[in-house]
Amino acid sequence: MRPTEVIVSHQNTDFDALGAMLAARRLYPQATVVLHGGLNRNVREFVSLHAAELDLHDAAGCDLSGVRRVIVVETSDLRRLGELAEVVERDGVEAVLFDHHGGEPPDWVAADHLVVSTDGALSTTMAGILAERAIEPTAAEATALALGIHEDTGSLTYPTTGLRDVEALAFCARHGADQRLIGGFLHTPLDEDHRALLGALLDAARQVDVGGLPVLVSAVRWPRYVDGVSTLATKITDLTDCRALVMLVEMDGRVFAVARSRTPDFDVAAVMTRLGGGGHPQAASAIVRGERLKDLRTRLDGAMADGIARAPRAEDVMSSPPWFVDADDPIESALAECRRRHTSGVPLESGGAMVGVVERDDLGRAIEHGLSHAPARAVMSAEVAAVRRDASLAEVQRSLLRGHCRVPVTEDGGAGPFPVDQVLGIITRGDLLRALRERPSGEPHAVTVDLGDRLHTLPGLERLWPAVAAAAGGVSGLYLVGGAVRDLLLDEPGFDVDLAVEGDGVAFGRRLARELGGRSHAHEKFHTAVVIAGDLRVDVASARTEHYEYPAALPTVEHSSIRQDLHRRDFTINAMAVSLLPADFGALLDPYGGAGDLEHGVVRVLHNLSLIEDPTRIFRAIRYENRYRFSMDAHTRELARGCVGMGLVGDLSGARVRDELVAILSENEVSHALGRLDELGLARAVHPALDCGPRTIELVTSIDALRARHAGQLPAWRIRLAALSRAIPADELEAWLERLRVRRRDARIVAAAAVIAPRLLEPLEAAGEPAQIADLLASHPDEVAVMVAAGDGPAAAAAQLYLDRLREVRLDIDGGTLREELGMSESPRVGELLAELLRRRRNGQLGDREQQIAAARELLSEVTG
Repeated sequence: MRPTEVIVSHQNTDFDALGAMLAARRLYPQATVVLHGGLNRNVREFVSLHAAELDLHDAAGCDLSGVRRVIVVETSDLRRLGELAEVVERDGVEAVLFDHHGGEPPDWVAADHLVVSTDGALSTTMAGILAERAIEPTAAEATALALGIHEDTGSLTYPTTGLRDVEALAFCARHGADQRLIGGFLHTPLDEDHRALLGALLDAARQVDVGGLPVLVSAVRWPRYVDGVSTLATKITDLTDCRALVMLVEMDGRVFAVARSRTPDFDVAAVMTRLGGGGHPQAASAIVRGERLKDLRTRLDGAMADGIARAPRAEDVMSSPPWFVDADDPIESALAECRRRHTSGVPLESGGAMVGVVERDDLGRAIEHGLSHAPARAVMSAEVAAVRRDASLAEVQRSLLRGHCRVPVTEDGGAGPFPVDQVLGIITRGDLLRALRERPSGEPHAVTVDLGDRLHTLPGLERLWPAVAAAAGGVSGLYLVGGAVRDLLLDEPGFDVDLAVEGDGVAFGRRLARELGGRSHAHEKFHTAVVIAGDLRVDVASARTEHYEYPAALPTVEHSSIRQDLHRRDFTINAMAVSLLPADFGALLDPYGGAGDLEHGVVRVLHNLSLIEDPTRIFRAIRYENRYRFSMDAHTRELARGCVGMGLVGDLSGARVRDELVAILSENEVSHALGRLDELGLARAVHPALDCGPRTIELVTSIDALRARHAGQLPAWRIRLAALSRAIPADELEAWLERLRVRRRDARIVAAAAVIAPRLLEPLEAAGEPAQIADLLASHPDEVAVMVAAGDGPAAAAAQLYLDRLREVRLDIDGGTLREELGMSESPRVGELLAELLRRRRNGQLGDREQQIAAARELLSEVTG
C-alpha cells in the first residue's frame, strides 16, 4: 500500500488516540489511518473485534515514500511518533495537528494547520468538529470516541473534565455508541500475568514526599513482557486510594513508565515529559529504551519536582475587602443585607472585632418566629476560626465542613474573635466551589496567559502604558477590564479603554490625567472618572460591586475587589481582566472561563439573576451572537425566555430599550439578531406588533442591499426599525417612538418609511411617466423609496428607477437664469416654467443647459403668444 495522506498518533495507541484518528479520517476521507509502535491491550482487542469495519493499517505494511500530507493526533512531540517523525519532517510534506495538551505550538506545523483545544479528551474535540459539520460517525467510530472520552476524563471524574466532554458523550450515544462494549473495554479483567505483576508492584510501592505531597512510587524488573501495564496503574490507584502514582516496569529491554494523579497539585504529564513521554495532568506515560531501571529511578526523583504545581491558596480565592454587619443590627436588616448582596450568610462585628457569622436560613427562621427586631447576634455562630492566607484549599474545605459558613482569612489563622482590620478576606462555600471548578489544573487566580506584548503593539496607545505605570503607585490592583479584554483576545481593532482600580479610581484618574497632560472628569457617586488627553479617552472605575433594588433598576455601586468586580458583570466573555501593574503587566485574569467561551463561541450568563436584574443584557447577548457569530448556551437562552415571560422587559425605560434596539440594528448584518429577537419573544415584549419574523428578515436583507448601493450614508438602524414597525398603526407608532425617546427627526423618518411607503404603492403603480414617480417620492426621505424598492412588483421597479436615476436628476438652470437669459420678472410663472422643465428632464426629453434654456424660451413664447 502506498498512501499519499496518512493519519498517525503516538506509539502505544490508547482509545483517545484511536477515536481521534477515526474522526480525523471522516474529515480527510482520502487519508489512511496508520498504526505503529503497538496498541494498548484493550485497544488491540477492540480493533481486532472491528477490524473489517475500521480499515486500519500497520506502518510496516505501508510504503510511505509517497506521503504528501500527515495528520497527527493526540501528540505534538515528534519523539512520541518514533520512526514516523521522519515522514513529518520531510520536505514537501504538509503537516496537520489535532491536540489538546496545551503548551507551546510546535514549529513543525503551520499555525493555520493546527487545532488545539482545552477539552478533557481529544475525542471530545473531534466529536465536536463532526457535530458542527453534520458528519455522522458509524456506531463503531462513536464507540471508539466514547471510549477515548471515558479514558482521558476518568469517566468524567478528572478535574479537567468540562461540559463539552459531557456533551460529546451524548453525541456518541446518539450515534450508536455501544454502552455494553464501553463497559467491557474500560474494565478489562486481569489474567494470571497481570495479577502477578500487580502483586509485585504493590509490594515494591513506597510513598515519597514531593514538595509536601505524598506520591506512591513503585519500580520493578519483570522477566517477561506483560501487555497493558497502564491498566495496572489504575488498579493500584483504586486499591491504595493514593493521590498520585508513578510506576516503572522494566521488561523486554525497555522501561515502561506510567503515572496517575488525582490531585491538581501534581501534574504527571510534566513528569513523563522529562522521561521522554507525555500525556495529561491526570494520566501520562513514557517508554524508555537504553536505560536501566536503577538509573531511570534516579532520574525520576529529579523529574517529579516538575510535577508540583502551585495550587491556589486561601488568599487567591477569598472575597476581599471583607464587609461586616453590626452584631446588634436587627435580624431583618441582616437578612436584607444577605438578599442585597446575594449571599448565604453574613459576618458580624462588634466593637471593631469579627465576633461571629450568621446564616441566611437562620435569619429567615428567626423572622418566622417573630424575631425580626432582635439583634443578629442572637442567632449567630460565635465560634470563628480563621485560616492563614497561604492555607491550601483542602484546609479551607475542612474548615467549611466543620460548619463554618464563612471562613475569615488572616495572616496567622487560628481562633477568633479578630480585629476587623486584621481580616484580609472571607471565603464562602461558593468561593471554594468556584476555585475547584475554575482552576482544575491548580493554577493560581491569575492564569498564565501573557498579553503584555499584544498590549504594547496596540496602535494609538503607546503613551498610555508608561503613564498608567507612573500613576499606579498606591493602588493594590490595576486592570484593563470587560469588553476591552474580550476585543483584545479577538483581535478586534479600536476598542474602548476601560480600567478598574482596586483602590480609589477617582484619585488614580487624576494622577493619570497629569501623566498624560490631559484632564479628568470625576463622577464621585459612581466612583468613576473619564480621562481625556488629546484623542485618547480612558474610562476609569474603582473595582466595584453592584446590587439592584428591583428588577430592571439601575445599580447601586460600592467599592470591592477585582474578583467581585468581575462577578457583577453580565457574561463570562466580559468577565476577564488584564493586569497593568508593572510586576505582572499583561497577565490575564479569567476566573469564569471567558477565554474558553470566546474560543468556542459561547455567550454564557455569569449568574442566574443576571438577566432579571438587567434585562437589557438579553439584547446585548443577541448583539454578541450576531457580531461574532457566537451562540448563547442553552441555559442562558432559557433564562432569557424566562425573563421575557415574566414581563421584565416592559419595566425598562423607553430610552434604555431605544439604545439597545439602535445598537442591534446598527450592526453590519442583523439577520441572526432579528431571528433571535423573534425566537425569544423579545420583539413582542418591546411592542406587540413589532415584527422580526422570516418575512421581515427577507425585507431587511433587501433593504440592506439597496441602502448599500444607493444610500450608504443613511443610518442603518432607522430603516431597519421602520421595517420591523410596519405593522404598527400610524398614530400608535408615533406614540411608541415618543416613549422610546427617539429624536423627532429620526422618529419622522422611521414613521415615514413604515407608514407612507405602503400608501405609495398604488400611486407608483399607476404612474404614467418617470416624472410622476419622482414627484411621488422626492418629497419624502430616501428611506421611503428604499422601503418601496425592497418589495416587488411595479411599485418596487418604479422606486428602483427613482433611486437609480431620477433622484439625481437636476436642472442646470434656475430662476436667476430665466431672468438673465429671458428677461423674466419675479412671478409664479418662473416656478411653473421650472417645474415643467424638470418634468421633461426627468422624462429624458431635455439635455444640457443650452437645451434647457431653449426649451424655456419656447415655453415662454407659447405662454406670451
